Amino acid sequence: MERTVWYVDVQSRQTVTWRVSRDAELRVGDASVWLTRHGDGYDYWLKPGDIVRFVRGERVWISSDSEHAVEVSLTSYRALKRGLFTRYWPRILNAI
Repeated sequence: MERTVWYVDVQSRQTVTWRVSRDAELRVGDASVWLTRHGDGYDYWLKPGDIVRFVRGERVWISSDSEHAVEVSLTSYRALKRGLFTRYWPRILNAI
């Protein structure tokens, strides 16, 4: 699987928003952040080390009341497409 990681700095007392383009996991860095998800009746106060999973197309808002910027990471995984050659080559080698 191919992994892509984006690092986002959430500035003090500012809100970051985006629409998730692929299923992903959000990991909170060194300070707490506030998370709001579109269509969810609840807001979440996330502590350092917390992980939240998002589905493709979801709209999220993250903010922090920390005195400094807070780093969060968004990680997504994409399965590599395998063609016939890569799928059957190991079988051919084992048959020899």
